[in-house]
Amino acid sequence: MGESSPTGVTKTIPGMLKEFGDFVSACILNLALILGVVVFEWSLVEIAVIYLIEIAIINLLFFSVALFTPQSVDDLDGDSWDEEPTPIQPIGLIPPVYWRNINFVLRKAVIPAFLLTVIMRPVLSGYDLDSGLPLSVWLAIAGTVFFQLSRVWRYFIVNRSYQDKSPADAMAFAFAPILELFLMLVFVVAPVSFVIIGTGTDLDSRAVWLLYLVPMGAIRAWIGSLDPQTDDFSIK
Repeated sequence: MGESSPTGVTKTIPGMLKEFGDFVSACILNLALILGVVVFEWSLVEIAVIYLIEIAIINLLFFSVALFTPQSVDDLDGDSWDEEPTPIQPIGLIPPVYWRNINFVLRKAVIPAFLLTVIMRPVLSGYDLDSGLPLSVWLAIAGTVFFQLSRVWRYFIVNRSYQDKSPADAMAFAFAPILELFLMLVFVVAPVSFVIIGTGTDLDSRAVWLLYLVPMGAIRAWIGSLDPQTDDFSIK
């Protein structure tokens, strides 16, 4: 029986860390929400605001990345995808963007923008924006921006890997949290709210809020364990 060499083990560990990186990050982010409830006394509305802003940040970043990915989308028909793209580069410091990508991104962004607008409006209407967001919430949002920028860097910027990607590759990262949100609404928010309201349980109890956060964390960890580059997150 052959023995594994130390070199082979050394090469395996970084691969495993990269493979499970998003899974671990999703667990950490959800743990941060739970700590926010316990330590900073966040309300359900503040948690919803943080989560929806996170989705908006993910969509903004990866839709932007999709604009300068030159490869064609394999499952689309049309002359624009059968020929070399025409680059537009108004600023030399950034990669060129492509007209066909702009049209493609705008069409695909309609559904996420509509969903976020529909959900965000009632959430914000129940929050006192005049007093502003607490510092802890701003720190959570800043952490989200930093983490998502690191994902953009890792998957699209390092070694100019965006040159080998298509707009669909970038959008897979943007559609993942939309699927995640849908699963949470259907399998967590709706049934848990039904049980809580049906049993007359006090919704203001922070212990009750964990009934939402724990299964939401399970969904986030599962979505985080999937690879947007190989799993289907497309929205038809």
